[in-house]
Amino acid sequence: MVLAAGVVFWLMRALLAFVPFCALVWPIKKIAAGFAMLGVTAYCAFSGWDIAAERSLIMTLIMLGAILVDRPALSMRNLALAALIALAREPEGLLGPSFQMSFGAVAGLIACARLIDGGLFRRPGAGRIERLVGTGLAAVTGTLATTLVAQIATAPFATYHFQTIQPFGLIGNALTLPLVSLVVMPAAVIGILAYPFALDRPVWWLMGQAVGGMLAISEWIAGFDRATLVLPAFGTGALVLLAAGLLLATLPVSRLRWLALPPALLGLGLAAMPDRFDLYIDRQGGGAAVRGTDGRLAALGSPSAFVLEQWLKADGDGRSAKAVIGGVAQSGRCDRLGCTARLPDGRAIALVRDRRAFAEDCARAAVVITRLAAPPTCHAPLVIDRRALAAHGAVALRADRAGFTVRYAHDEGRSVPWRPSPNPGPSPVQRTETPAPGAPIPSEPDAASPEAAPGDAPTEPLQ
Repeated sequence: MVLAAGVVFWLMRALLAFVPFCALVWPIKKIAAGFAMLGVTAYCAFSGWDIAAERSLIMTLIMLGAILVDRPALSMRNLALAALIALAREPEGLLGPSFQMSFGAVAGLIACARLIDGGLFRRPGAGRIERLVGTGLAAVTGTLATTLVAQIATAPFATYHFQTIQPFGLIGNALTLPLVSLVVMPAAVIGILAYPFALDRPVWWLMGQAVGGMLAISEWIAGFDRATLVLPAFGTGALVLLAAGLLLATLPVSRLRWLALPPALLGLGLAAMPDRFDLYIDRQGGGAAVRGTDGRLAALGSPSAFVLEQWLKADGDGRSAKAVIGGVAQSGRCDRLGCTARLPDGRAIALVRDRRAFAEDCARAAVVITRLAAPPTCHAPLVIDRRALAAHGAVALRADRAGFTVRYAHDEGRSVPWRPSPNPGPSPVQRTETPAPGAPIPSEPDAASPEAAPGDAPTEPLQ
């Protein structure tokens, strides 16, 4: 957004400066700022107008508007004003990664502006060569420092939402930012201006070459060993502490910034001790992921590849869904009636696909999962059927000695002001009696037995 505004501002001011009368009489800087405000607003509208672009647009308009009234504009107040306007329009954006990462990065950059502007390499009275070298060093260190500050400021939010970090992003950004700043964005603006005169073809070719270079650099960086690290998901408590540390490190302008250390260190400590679940169940009840004896998750049933990858990332596992699905035979047994597996403590898990499996699975399994409606005669310690999944969505379980700790995607009593509250439904039935860890897993029925027709009507008993 800033590059688009900067290109329009620079071009308009340069064109007006070519005319002596305009340069001497008119306030060409303010005129250029006005055109840049119009151009950046149009750019935001065409680019999608998401909350991160909206934040950038508001701050850019404030900075350009400050030129119109002859005032400096780079301050934390502008960021706070942008946040208030964005949240007034979309209050739910506060909980999304776009808002958190965008505003976190800018807050860090504003707080560290004096450290990354390259002033250490500029000395009054220096010669031409020394100034040239200093400018080059300032550009390189400024780019690296800007990327480093932005990565540190956004790391808590990126890890919380996506469970990944890219340690070599510093190198990738340092190599691609010059192409974006010096070639791609100027070519985009010049190409639009040259389009009515049919002179835009070489401009688009040059822009395409720069974009191709960016993609080549990205593929090269992505090919590094450990280019993407998958970290276990941590709780909201750690995120709140890390966010508080970021605010205390960026908002004050004195030694009060040292107050950021306690919440940041405590947040890092909590993030290093994530809560891992032993069983994940999708919202349809057709698939699950079970922790095996090796401590890693394995697929059970037919979870979608996307959902399975999210479970793996939340567990800090960098394997692909295809690799995990390929190892199903080692973690559980499946047939037409359902699937069975065991937790590390020996308790059995049963995924029921056919009503004829309820009788045996409900008698021996510690957890029964099904997309059907479980019969009232199912006395398994924990039953998660269609009614419970419809009311609460996906479920995650952690095994303990007393039974299971259950976490729902939609907890009872939790309401969101901007979203209608779901109708309360039945919770998964959990009983205190648990089959002994050594209880046998239900035997596999005949694979050739016919499947039950979909629906809730009970099937006729087999003779």
